[in-house]
Amino acid sequence: MGIDIHNLNLLAHAKDIGASFDRTLAIGRQALFIEDFELEQHRRLRGLPPLAEPAIAPGALRYFEPLMQQWLGAGVADSVDASPYENARLIHDMNLPWPTNSVERGSYDAVLDFGCLEHVFNFPVAWRNCVDLCRVGGHVFHSLPANNLSGHGFYQFSPELFFNLYQARNGFEMRGLWFALKADRLHWWKVANPMDVKRRVNLCNSHEVYMLVIARKLREVGPLAAPQQSDYAQDKWVHAPAAAAGEPAASLRGRQRVVRQLVQWGLIDAMRAGRERWRVVRNSGLDLPQPDYQRVDVHSLVNRTSTR
Repeated sequence: MGIDIHNLNLLAHAKDIGASFDRTLAIGRQALFIEDFELEQHRRLRGLPPLAEPAIAPGALRYFEPLMQQWLGAGVADSVDASPYENARLIHDMNLPWPTNSVERGSYDAVLDFGCLEHVFNFPVAWRNCVDLCRVGGHVFHSLPANNLSGHGFYQFSPELFFNLYQARNGFEMRGLWFALKADRLHWWKVANPMDVKRRVNLCNSHEVYMLVIARKLREVGPLAAPQQSDYAQDKWVHAPAAAAGEPAASLRGRQRVVRQLVQWGLIDAMRAGRERWRVVRNSGLDLPQPDYQRVDVHSLVNRTSTR
Protein backbone atom coordinates (compact mmCIF):
# COMPACT_ATOMS: atom_id res chain seq x y z
CA MET A 1 0.00 0.00 0.00
CA GLY A 2 1.53 3.27 -0.99
CA ILE A 3 1.70 6.40 -3.10
CA ASP A 4 3.55 6.15 -6.41
CA ILE A 5 3.95 8.91 -8.98
CA HIS A 6 0.57 8.12 -10.59
CA ASN A 7 -1.18 8.41 -7.23
CA LEU A 8 0.63 11.65 -6.40
CA ASN A 9 -0.47 13.13 -9.72
CA LEU A 10 -4.02 11.94 -9.02
CA LEU A 11 -4.03 13.81 -5.71
CA ALA A 12 -2.59 16.93 -7.38
CA HIS A 13 -5.25 16.87 -10.10
CA ALA A 14 -7.97 16.42 -7.48
CA LYS A 15 -6.69 19.46 -5.60
CA ASP A 16 -6.84 21.47 -8.83
CA ILE A 17 -10.52 20.57 -9.32
CA GLY A 18 -11.45 21.56 -5.78
CA ALA A 19 -10.91 18.52 -3.56
CA SER A 20 -9.96 19.24 0.04
CA PHE A 21 -7.41 17.18 1.95
CA ASP A 22 -7.79 18.97 5.28
CA ARG A 23 -8.81 15.75 6.99
CA THR A 24 -7.41 12.77 5.09
CA LEU A 25 -7.72 9.08 5.89
CA ALA A 26 -5.62 6.44 4.16
CA ILE A 27 -6.76 2.83 4.05
CA GLY A 28 -3.47 1.33 5.14
CA ARG A 29 -0.66 3.64 6.18
CA GLN A 30 0.72 4.82 2.88
CA ALA A 31 4.43 4.53 2.15
CA LEU A 32 6.03 6.60 -0.61
CA PHE A 33 7.17 4.57 -3.61
CA ILE A 34 8.41 7.54 -5.61
CA GLU A 35 11.93 8.07 -6.90
CA ASP A 36 13.69 11.24 -5.77
CA PHE A 37 13.86 12.54 -9.34
CA GLU A 38 10.09 12.03 -9.71
CA LEU A 39 9.40 13.94 -6.50
CA GLU A 40 11.65 16.79 -7.62
CA GLN A 41 10.06 16.91 -11.07
CA HIS A 42 6.60 16.99 -9.50
CA ARG A 43 7.67 19.71 -7.07
CA ARG A 44 8.88 21.90 -9.92
CA LEU A 45 5.76 21.32 -12.02
CA ARG A 46 3.57 22.31 -9.09
CA GLY A 47 5.71 25.18 -7.80
CA LEU A 48 5.98 23.56 -4.36
CA PRO A 49 8.53 24.09 -1.58
CA PRO A 50 11.08 21.37 -0.88
CA LEU A 51 9.59 18.50 1.08
CA ALA A 52 10.86 18.31 4.66
CA GLU A 53 10.82 14.73 5.96
CA PRO A 54 12.07 13.23 9.22
CA ALA A 55 15.40 11.41 9.12
CA ILE A 56 15.02 7.66 8.67
CA ALA A 57 17.36 4.68 8.75
CA PRO A 58 18.76 3.52 5.40
CA GLY A 59 16.27 1.26 3.68
CA ALA A 60 13.38 2.25 5.96
CA LEU A 61 10.05 3.25 4.44
CA ARG A 62 9.07 6.89 3.98
CA TYR A 63 5.46 7.55 4.88
CA PHE A 64 2.84 9.86 3.46
CA GLU A 65 2.11 12.29 6.30
CA PRO A 66 4.72 15.00 5.47
CA LEU A 67 3.73 15.00 1.79
CA MET A 68 0.02 15.28 2.59
CA GLN A 69 0.59 18.06 5.09
CA GLN A 70 3.14 20.17 3.22
CA TRP A 71 2.05 19.76 -0.42
CA LEU A 72 -1.69 19.04 -0.17
CA GLY A 73 -2.70 21.03 2.89
CA ALA A 74 -3.73 18.21 5.21
CA GLY A 75 -4.27 19.22 8.81
CA VAL A 76 -4.97 15.59 9.72
CA ALA A 77 -3.41 12.59 7.94
CA ASP A 78 -4.81 9.48 9.57
CA SER A 79 -4.52 5.86 8.50
CA VAL A 80 -6.33 2.64 9.33
CA ASP A 81 -5.07 -0.93 9.18
CA ALA A 82 -6.07 -4.35 10.46
CA SER A 83 -2.91 -4.55 12.57
CA PRO A 84 -0.48 -2.06 14.16
CA TYR A 85 2.59 -3.27 12.27
CA GLU A 86 2.96 0.01 10.32
CA ASN A 87 1.77 2.24 13.17
CA ALA A 88 -1.57 3.23 11.66
CA ARG A 89 -3.49 5.46 14.09
CA LEU A 90 -6.72 3.49 13.72
CA ILE A 91 -6.96 -0.30 13.96
CA HIS A 92 -9.90 -1.90 12.17
CA ASP A 93 -10.41 -4.91 9.89
CA MET A 94 -12.03 -3.51 6.75
CA ASN A 95 -13.86 -6.81 6.25
CA LEU A 96 -16.12 -5.64 9.09
CA PRO A 97 -18.54 -2.70 9.06
CA TRP A 98 -17.26 0.47 10.69
CA PRO A 99 -18.88 0.96 14.12
CA THR A 100 -22.03 3.06 13.77
CA ASN A 101 -21.27 5.21 16.83
CA SER A 102 -17.71 6.00 15.75
CA VAL A 103 -16.60 9.65 15.67
CA GLU A 104 -14.69 8.92 12.44
CA ARG A 105 -17.80 8.22 10.36
CA GLY A 106 -18.49 11.08 7.95
CA SER A 107 -15.55 13.11 9.21
CA TYR A 108 -12.93 12.93 6.42
CA ASP A 109 -12.56 15.22 3.41
CA ALA A 110 -10.56 12.58 1.52
CA VAL A 111 -10.40 8.81 1.84
CA LEU A 112 -7.48 7.18 0.00
CA ASP A 113 -7.68 3.57 -1.13
CA PHE A 114 -4.31 3.23 -2.80
CA GLY A 115 -3.64 -0.48 -3.12
CA CYS A 116 -5.77 -1.77 -0.27
CA LEU A 117 -9.22 -3.05 -1.23
CA GLU A 118 -7.85 -5.70 -3.61
CA HIS A 119 -6.47 -7.39 -0.46
CA VAL A 120 -9.76 -7.31 1.47
CA PHE A 121 -11.99 -10.32 0.88
CA ASN A 122 -15.27 -8.63 1.80
CA PHE A 123 -15.04 -5.89 -0.82
CA PRO A 124 -18.65 -4.57 -0.52
CA VAL A 125 -18.19 -3.95 3.22
CA ALA A 126 -14.73 -2.43 2.76
CA TRP A 127 -15.99 -0.12 0.00
CA ARG A 128 -18.96 0.92 2.12
CA ASN A 129 -16.59 1.74 5.00
CA CYS A 130 -14.66 4.09 2.69
CA VAL A 131 -17.89 5.82 1.68
CA ASP A 132 -19.21 6.08 5.24
CA LEU A 133 -15.96 7.56 6.54
CA CYS A 134 -16.07 10.31 3.89
CA ARG A 135 -18.04 13.46 4.66
CA VAL A 136 -20.70 14.84 2.31
CA GLY A 137 -18.82 16.94 -0.24
CA GLY A 138 -15.63 14.98 0.31
CA HIS A 139 -13.85 12.66 -2.12
CA VAL A 140 -13.03 8.96 -2.27
CA PHE A 141 -9.93 7.91 -4.21
CA HIS A 142 -8.97 4.50 -5.56
CA SER A 143 -5.81 3.21 -7.19
CA LEU A 144 -6.29 -0.49 -7.79
CA PRO A 145 -5.04 -3.29 -10.07
CA ALA A 146 -7.05 -3.60 -13.28
CA ASN A 147 -5.15 -5.85 -15.70
CA ASN A 148 -2.26 -8.34 -15.80
CA LEU A 149 -1.82 -8.41 -12.01
CA SER A 150 -3.43 -11.75 -11.22
CA GLY A 151 -2.13 -13.05 -7.89
CA HIS A 152 -1.31 -9.62 -6.48
CA GLY A 153 -4.41 -9.66 -4.27
CA PHE A 154 -7.82 -11.28 -4.10
CA TYR A 155 -9.14 -9.15 -6.96
CA GLN A 156 -8.49 -7.13 -10.09
CA PHE A 157 -11.12 -4.48 -10.83
CA SER A 158 -13.12 -3.41 -13.85
CA PRO A 159 -14.07 0.23 -14.51
CA GLU A 160 -17.63 -1.06 -14.89
CA LEU A 161 -17.77 -1.62 -11.12
CA PHE A 162 -16.91 1.94 -10.15
CA PHE A 163 -18.92 3.61 -12.90
CA ASN A 164 -21.82 1.58 -11.56
CA LEU A 165 -21.25 2.37 -7.87
CA TYR A 166 -20.47 6.08 -8.26
CA GLN A 167 -23.71 7.14 -9.91
CA ALA A 168 -25.78 10.21 -9.03
CA ARG A 169 -28.70 8.01 -8.04
CA ASN A 170 -26.45 6.40 -5.41
CA GLY A 171 -25.36 9.79 -4.07
CA PHE A 172 -22.07 10.33 -5.91
CA GLU A 173 -20.42 12.29 -8.70
CA MET A 174 -17.79 10.45 -10.71
CA ARG A 175 -15.08 13.04 -11.29
CA GLY A 176 -12.65 10.90 -13.24
CA LEU A 177 -11.63 7.34 -14.04
CA TRP A 178 -8.39 6.54 -15.83
CA PHE A 179 -6.11 3.62 -16.58
CA ALA A 180 -2.41 4.04 -15.83
CA LEU A 181 0.26 1.69 -17.19
CA LYS A 182 3.16 0.85 -14.93
CA ALA A 183 5.45 1.15 -17.95
CA ASP A 184 4.39 4.75 -18.72
CA ARG A 185 4.48 7.32 -15.93
CA LEU A 186 3.79 10.26 -18.28
CA HIS A 187 0.30 9.35 -19.51
CA TRP A 188 -3.10 8.18 -18.34
CA TRP A 189 -5.98 6.85 -20.37
CA LYS A 190 -9.45 8.25 -19.71
CA VAL A 191 -11.89 5.33 -19.82
CA ALA A 192 -15.27 5.56 -21.53
CA ASN A 193 -18.29 4.87 -19.33
CA PRO A 194 -20.03 1.71 -20.63
CA MET A 195 -23.36 3.20 -19.57
CA ASP A 196 -22.76 6.11 -21.96
CA VAL A 197 -21.48 4.15 -24.94
CA LYS A 198 -24.09 1.38 -24.40
CA ARG A 199 -21.65 -1.51 -24.67
CA ARG A 200 -18.86 -3.17 -22.77
CA VAL A 201 -15.51 -1.40 -22.59
CA ASN A 202 -12.90 -4.14 -22.59
CA LEU A 203 -9.11 -4.24 -22.43
CA CYS A 204 -6.70 -7.01 -23.37
CA ASN A 205 -3.06 -5.94 -23.42
CA SER A 206 0.41 -6.97 -22.29
CA HIS A 207 1.08 -4.47 -19.48
CA GLU A 208 0.35 -4.06 -15.80
CA VAL A 209 -2.57 -1.63 -15.69
CA TYR A 210 -3.88 0.26 -12.68
CA MET A 211 -7.20 2.05 -12.35
CA LEU A 212 -7.36 5.56 -10.87
CA VAL A 213 -10.69 6.87 -9.57
CA ILE A 214 -11.92 10.17 -8.09
CA ALA A 215 -15.51 10.26 -6.79
CA ARG A 216 -17.31 12.96 -4.82
CA LYS A 217 -19.89 12.12 -2.16
CA LEU A 218 -23.01 14.23 -2.72
CA ARG A 219 -25.16 13.03 0.17
CA GLU A 220 -25.28 10.44 2.90
CA VAL A 221 -25.71 7.05 1.31
CA GLY A 222 -28.55 4.81 2.41
CA PRO A 223 -28.90 1.10 1.66
CA LEU A 224 -27.89 0.28 -1.90
CA ALA A 225 -29.18 -2.56 -4.02
CA ALA A 226 -26.58 -4.90 -5.46
CA PRO A 227 -25.47 -3.39 -8.79
CA GLN A 228 -26.18 -5.05 -12.11
CA GLN A 229 -23.62 -4.83 -14.91
CA SER A 230 -24.81 -2.03 -17.16
CA ASP A 231 -25.54 -4.01 -20.30
CA TYR A 232 -27.64 -6.46 -18.28
CA ALA A 233 -29.58 -3.54 -16.79
CA GLN A 234 -30.54 -2.05 -20.15
CA ASP A 235 -34.27 -2.12 -20.97
CA LYS A 236 -33.58 -4.05 -24.15
CA TRP A 237 -31.98 -6.89 -22.20
CA VAL A 238 -34.38 -6.82 -19.25
CA HIS A 239 -37.66 -6.59 -21.17
CA ALA A 240 -37.02 -8.09 -24.61
CA PRO A 241 -38.64 -11.48 -25.26
CA ALA A 242 -36.35 -14.46 -25.43
CA ALA A 243 -35.13 -15.09 -28.96
CA ALA A 244 -36.62 -18.17 -30.53
CA ALA A 245 -34.17 -20.97 -31.07
CA GLY A 246 -33.59 -21.81 -34.69
CA GLU A 247 -31.05 -22.89 -37.23
CA PRO A 248 -27.70 -21.08 -37.00
CA ALA A 249 -26.96 -18.55 -39.72
CA ALA A 250 -25.20 -19.75 -42.85
CA SER A 251 -21.98 -17.95 -41.90
CA LEU A 252 -21.95 -19.69 -38.52
CA ARG A 253 -22.58 -23.10 -40.09
CA GLY A 254 -19.69 -22.49 -42.47
CA ARG A 255 -17.38 -21.58 -39.60
CA GLN A 256 -18.39 -24.72 -37.71
CA ARG A 257 -17.52 -26.87 -40.74
CA VAL A 258 -14.07 -25.25 -41.01
CA VAL A 259 -13.37 -25.78 -37.30
CA ARG A 260 -14.40 -29.44 -37.50
CA GLN A 261 -12.09 -29.98 -40.46
CA LEU A 262 -9.15 -28.33 -38.66
CA VAL A 263 -9.79 -30.57 -35.65
CA GLN A 264 -9.70 -33.64 -37.90
CA TRP A 265 -6.38 -32.53 -39.39
CA GLY A 266 -4.92 -31.89 -35.91
CA LEU A 267 -4.27 -28.20 -36.62
CA ILE A 268 -6.76 -26.41 -34.38
CA ASP A 269 -4.55 -26.18 -31.26
CA ALA A 270 -1.52 -24.94 -33.19
CA MET A 271 -3.61 -22.29 -34.95
CA ARG A 272 -5.16 -21.10 -31.70
CA ALA A 273 -1.73 -20.89 -30.08
CA GLY A 274 -0.46 -18.85 -33.04
CA ARG A 275 -3.44 -16.52 -32.78
CA GLU A 276 -2.79 -15.89 -29.08
CA ARG A 277 0.92 -15.23 -29.68
CA TRP A 278 -0.04 -12.68 -32.33
CA ARG A 279 -2.42 -10.99 -29.90
CA VAL A 280 0.39 -10.66 -27.33
CA VAL A 281 2.62 -8.94 -29.91
CA ARG A 282 -0.22 -6.73 -31.16
CA ASN A 283 -1.15 -5.64 -27.63
CA SER A 284 2.39 -5.03 -26.36
CA GLY A 285 2.42 -1.31 -27.21
CA LEU A 286 1.69 1.44 -24.69
CA ASP A 287 -1.34 2.79 -26.54
CA LEU A 288 -4.84 1.70 -25.58
CA PRO A 289 -7.56 1.39 -28.22
CA GLN A 290 -9.60 4.46 -29.12
CA PRO A 291 -12.34 5.62 -28.82
CA ASP A 292 -12.81 3.76 -25.53
CA TYR A 293 -9.54 5.11 -24.15
CA GLN A 294 -8.37 8.71 -24.58
CA ARG A 295 -4.74 9.51 -23.77
CA VAL A 296 -4.01 12.23 -21.22
CA ASP A 297 -0.65 13.99 -20.86
CA VAL A 298 -0.21 13.93 -17.08
CA HIS A 299 2.43 16.65 -16.84
CA SER A 300 0.19 19.05 -18.76
CA LEU A 301 -2.71 18.11 -16.48
CA VAL A 302 -0.91 18.88 -13.21
CA ASN A 303 1.47 21.64 -14.33
CA ARG A 304 0.87 24.82 -12.31
CA THR A 305 4.01 26.73 -13.26
CA SER A 306 3.23 27.46 -16.93
CA THR A 307 0.44 29.50 -18.47
CA ARG A 308 -2.36 27.27 -19.70
